[in-house]
Amino acid sequence: MSHIFSIDVVKAAFIRSDGECECIANNHKHAGRCNNMVIYNMRGLNLPGGWEAYRQSSDRPLDVGNCRILCMNCYKASLQDNR
Repeated sequence: MSHIFSIDVVKAAFIRSDGECECIANNHKHAGRCNNMVIYNMRGLNLPGGWEAYRQSSDRPLDVGNCRILCMNCYKASLQDNR
């Protein structure tokens, strides 16, 4: 996994997420926000509770507004979306 965000940005985004996946992609296997539970110390693990910080836009800065916390299913689907 690529860790492009600073640890402070990731922590702030994780706090904002309230421990739930922030994905809102319409083409993933959920309606509305995903809300799968993610566990802070399971970053990068492809297991239930695993997650990764996702950069929404390469045109925006690496700040908390551009960082979304995604469960691994949504993270992998988002990477596929951007191919």
